[in-house]
Amino acid sequence: MSTITTDMALAFTKDLKILYAEDDLELQKQTRELFEVLFSSVTVASDGAEALAYYEKEAFDMVISDIKMPVMDGIELSTRIREKNPYQCIIIISAYNDTEYLMKFINLNIRQFLQKPINIDNMIETLYFTAKNIVNEKMIDEYRESLEHSNKELTTKNEELMSLVRILDAKLLQIAKNENTQTDDIDLSKADIQEEQLSELKELEIDISGAAVLVGLSKNLNLSNIQVLGKLFSSYADIIESYEIYNKLSVSIKELGETLTSDAQNFINRVDDITILLESFIYVLRMWRTKVVEKEFSKAIDLHSSMINDITTIISIIDGTEDDIQTDMEFF
Repeated sequence: MSTITTDMALAFTKDLKILYAEDDLELQKQTRELFEVLFSSVTVASDGAEALAYYEKEAFDMVISDIKMPVMDGIELSTRIREKNPYQCIIIISAYNDTEYLMKFINLNIRQFLQKPINIDNMIETLYFTAKNIVNEKMIDEYRESLEHSNKELTTKNEELMSLVRILDAKLLQIAKNENTQTDDIDLSKADIQEEQLSELKELEIDISGAAVLVGLSKNLNLSNIQVLGKLFSSYADIIESYEIYNKLSVSIKELGETLTSDAQNFINRVDDITILLESFIYVLRMWRTKVVEKEFSKAIDLHSSMINDITTIISIIDGTEDDIQTDMEFF
């Protein structure tokens, strides 16, 4: 007696769809009742041709077929199914005197058989192991697809990261070339920012970075996400606008904030083109504040052109005029 119970079989069969072909209507009725307990969907055909018509319209996890049927027998049905799907799971119901067909089914790579008269315990055991294999294969396929999807996402992120690294390397090279070339006529004594305001700038940078990360990762961006980021930039500009030495920078940052707030939808439409450039700008902005904190004002001012250039490019992408903007910096 089989040790496989109906409940054990149900753990693997309950979500599967089957196609059942049997011309013996009494046997068909009895067996169908059991199948409907075990499987989520049972489609019944009374001959091979009817079964093939069903098979051509939808997918089934398992096909269970008698051998001898009118119009089209189980051998031809199995052959036609194998032509469409070489990996389709097929179980053949055979009588003891059907052994002459055995080699034909083996050649069709069919290994599961149920003998008439059907023993319920043997049937449940066969369905259990067959369904278990199907479910396990589905899980492997789903895992493989998930892994491939994750690998594609990782590749994309790596490409974005490499682009950002190239941008930042180019920026650092530009900054090194520009050092001590922009501050000859500037009174650096007016470059110091009050400690309390520097703390406010640092807090804003944390919020800006968090909002930018959310923008970069979110697949369902909404207008409020972008508008929050815009307001944070505007608040940043408000703090430094009272310092004449940082006037051009504050005006540029404020323009970015206002653009994000008023034209958030265009930002969303072009987010893939903007994200890396935005991360680059935020990186340099943090570097700028650090130089001010360390009272390396000439180095801080050397960063202005890089940040203003990024802002100009971001805004031009948002409003669709990037082709008209001539930048001094080559990113790649």
